[in-house]
Amino acid sequence: MTAPLRKHGLLALVCGAALMLLLLLWQSSGADGPPQPAPPSAALSPPPVPSTPQEECGGHDGELVVATGDDVSTGSVRREIFDEWNNKDKPAGDPPAKLLEISGSTDVRRAQMAALAQAGSCEYDVLVLDVAWVTEFARHGYIQPIELSDEGDRFLTGPLEAGQIDGEQYGVPFAADAPLEYRRLDRQSGGYLLQLDDNEMGTINFLEMIELGGGKVLDGDDRTTVALDDDRDDTWEALKPSKHVLSSTDESVAVLRESLQMDEDRSVVAFKEGRIGEQPVSYMRNWPIAFHQLASDPRMRGSDLRLLFDVRAPTAEGGVLGGSVLAVSQHIKPDKLRAAQRLIDRLTSQEVQARLFACGGYSPVLTEVYEKYEAGRGPACARQTGTDITSASLPELATLASETRKSIGLAHPRPKSPYYAQFSEIFRRCARGVWENRVTEEAFFSSVGALEAALNGRVPDDRPPC
Repeated sequence: MTAPLRKHGLLALVCGAALMLLLLLWQSSGADGPPQPAPPSAALSPPPVPSTPQEECGGHDGELVVATGDDVSTGSVRREIFDEWNNKDKPAGDPPAKLLEISGSTDVRRAQMAALAQAGSCEYDVLVLDVAWVTEFARHGYIQPIELSDEGDRFLTGPLEAGQIDGEQYGVPFAADAPLEYRRLDRQSGGYLLQLDDNEMGTINFLEMIELGGGKVLDGDDRTTVALDDDRDDTWEALKPSKHVLSSTDESVAVLRESLQMDEDRSVVAFKEGRIGEQPVSYMRNWPIAFHQLASDPRMRGSDLRLLFDVRAPTAEGGVLGGSVLAVSQHIKPDKLRAAQRLIDRLTSQEVQARLFACGGYSPVLTEVYEKYEAGRGPACARQTGTDITSASLPELATLASETRKSIGLAHPRPKSPYYAQFSEIFRRCARGVWENRVTEEAFFSSVGALEAALNGRVPDDRPPC
């Protein structure tokens, strides 16, 4: 690429990132004092996506770039699968696939992917996209529809529908997620850890806290109706810092206030250590991938190699559906389209999905993979011997598969709104405020108007609530 073109691409990228930042600034410009009635609000429009000429959009002609987050699988199995694709599985004429890990934070990753799309960049060909952001990327023109094979019914319903926007499939399910309750078997007198840090995981956990606790935040087919007013008493009672009812025993245990500083990784560390600061920890909410992170640690097994923890799915609806889809960039060069489809087909094959589950901890999206593992017939991880990694046994994988599929079936998607990020920021700020004793019950429920405006792409002109 010539120097002028590089400058042009950099300028476009900076402009796209700046526009993204401006959209976020209004969310964080809080002020003291009670919330005021909202005046008419301005509509929020996405920045136009330029039709950048192919020869000027950058990208890598000799590679198929797959943008994703950090590989958090045990033993980096996802990278191994890409290496095998390039070395022996891909058709001879296809470009090699490059796995580009851009950020471990789903919020940062979304912003970076969106900024490049707004700039008309060809930098990424395939996106491993969090299910929460599919609507935004589809309706703003960052990704393109993709055709599934005739075997679309092989996918679990929830993950498949998460990739469907306005009657078209924009994302192919890649990994599924739903909440699990982790319980220490060797110490059961400690408290319960959630992940309430100030990021998307905090939003997920606050949503689950209310809806698994008997209250309601969202409703409607696309979950775009704010329902906080439907039953204020139950919602408020579920949100207040208190106790959590265990899925495993129906007992109530204290939710630790240290949860406000917890993300997925920090809570796994605290669960392993059995304490956070001076507080004992016996229970934890986390995604299924935490199972492998725990099972591979010798400290989490007894002298007989049995696990010192177990997992349970929620017993009722109200969990949040997580996971990711494989989406094709709107700016992919035409000669890469077929290669991208072939790679996606490989990544969603039974063989790869089973290996990602058994060796890495990524929850499958295929019904048949769950059925095999639940019956004890799924393939074990080939790395069970000859390495220092203790892989989960087939009976352990059978339990994990059963509880994970149960939780996925009970989980609700996040709102299918292209402006979900704005909703998430406002809701999390108000819910954290309750836990931090700076938001009253009246102030929390007064946020309904702002939450509805956010989901509909309207920017309030007054001070943000909470």
